Amino acid sequence: MSDGDCNEGSTWEAIMFAAQHKLDNLIAIVDYNKIQALGKAEEIINLEPFAKKLKDFGWAVKEIDGHNFRQIEQALSVIPFEKSRPSFVIAHTVKGKGIGYLENTVASHYRCVEDEKLSATYKELGVEYEDGI
Repeated sequence: MSDGDCNEGSTWEAIMFAAQHKLDNLIAIVDYNKIQALGKAEEIINLEPFAKKLKDFGWAVKEIDGHNFRQIEQALSVIPFEKSRPSFVIAHTVKGKGIGYLENTVASHYRCVEDEKLSATYKELGVEYEDGI
């Protein structure tokens, strides 16, 4: 889920339900880039201290670098994190990572890469680009 999803009351209802019923076969993963469609998460609804809130609600929590595939794999390989508690992965990420003009910007939430910047964007990401594909 996105960090913006964590602003929803229904999300917190599900978080409370899962903990109360000790659903230790459940895992939630949040893409925690701290940017939402209309601004930075801290300006809209500040989730911090996010991990503490989740623990207080009865979840076992791991924080990882959401860009690190090894950390993702390691986190997912040890479910449940704790017996009788649902598992929550906070995957810290950077919105638009690797694209200089979009990285960590609110615009990267909804903006498409413009055609004239496509070749340069692929190059910046280290991806081979063939025009027209």
